[in-house]
Amino acid sequence: MRIFDVRDHFNPKYGEYIIGSREIERHSVYLVVGEVAAGETRTLAPDGHDEILLLLSGEASLEGIEGTRSLAPQGAVYLEPQETATLRAITACRYVVAGAHAAHHDH
Repeated sequence: MRIFDVRDHFNPKYGEYIIGSREIERHSVYLVVGEVAAGETRTLAPDGHDEILLLLSGEASLEGIEGTRSLAPQGAVYLEPQETATLRAITACRYVVAGAHAAHHDH
């Protein structure tokens, strides 16, 4: 077992806090914590991973292949490995993404 303080793992490249392969020394799962200011967007592109996004706070819309849908706190969405979507923050949002490798691949 390993315990992490997510605040110690900010990744400026993505603007998110990430616990992933570097921290756990495995390429099986990862956890992302992020924020989006009101009016801003965040592209969700699992790029070969299975991902579930959980909206912790705020109101957002999610634009993807199935159109645009509202997302409220405690709302979750699953993204398939090749799917992409855009999270548009209506109000300031906080979210968590849990991901796993759907198939073996290199980073």
